[in-house]
Amino acid sequence: MKTPKDFEYLSECIFDKFHEKISPTTLKRLWGYLSETTTPRKTTLDILSMFVGYVNWKDFCKKNPIEKKPIVEKTIEEETIEEEPIGKEEKIQKKRLSPSLLYSAIAFLLIGIIAGVTYHVFSKSPEKSSTYTLKIGDSFSSPHEYLKLFGIHAKEKLWGQILPHHPNISVWGPDYHNKEWHNEGDKSKMMPTITEYWKPEGADSARIVERNIDQFNHCSRLNEIRITFMKNLIDTNYVFLGVYRLSLELSDSTKVIWERVANECDLNNLDYLEELRN
Repeated sequence: MKTPKDFEYLSECIFDKFHEKISPTTLKRLWGYLSETTTPRKTTLDILSMFVGYVNWKDFCKKNPIEKKPIVEKTIEEETIEEEPIGKEEKIQKKRLSPSLLYSAIAFLLIGIIAGVTYHVFSKSPEKSSTYTLKIGDSFSSPHEYLKLFGIHAKEKLWGQILPHHPNISVWGPDYHNKEWHNEGDKSKMMPTITEYWKPEGADSARIVERNIDQFNHCSRLNEIRITFMKNLIDTNYVFLGVYRLSLELSDSTKVIWERVANECDLNNLDYLEELRN
């Protein structure tokens, strides 16, 4: 758990599994990512315990006993930031726990959650060698699956989404040999270059020329970087092909040609992509 996106991803995993919300900020406090020292609510600990396979927090503590130390017991403090108000019933049920015992148990629980998140990632995508690094050939069943890795939640324009905080870097998901925007290249070598041009069947020739000129001018002006996933190249899934930039030498007013400039994409450090521009 190294970046804000990690905590956002864990929050989404928990919600996907239980339809219960634990905010990324709450998770950051638990991990010590934030300097605040609030103690978590029992309901939060219950959900986290369930996430790693236990019935609730009580069940987790029972099955993972930690030696108690002689220390004055204190009541668990109520966490108020970004949490719903605690009901009367829950207040009554609060137990007095040794702070050292509580924090030791929480630390042990967080280790289990790391293992749970790792299993969650690799059980969905067993072919990925790293949670933080995309490599050529990594496969995804839908745009939503790979867009989520970049913190993008889109309902429209799934084939091209701007990377957050990087206005000239996009996450691109074209179809191989699309009927309108043709995307051609050497399939056997996983597309070291992608030739893109607009030519729908039956389109007016003058309109084709005009549209391709516009695309060439647009792409030349943007100097864009594209993190590229392609559908129908190997199967109906979206396969990661690498990071591409416009080839100024090969492109012209009839086509734009994208050249691969990186075989991997480090999700933990996307700023380096800015250095790949022409």
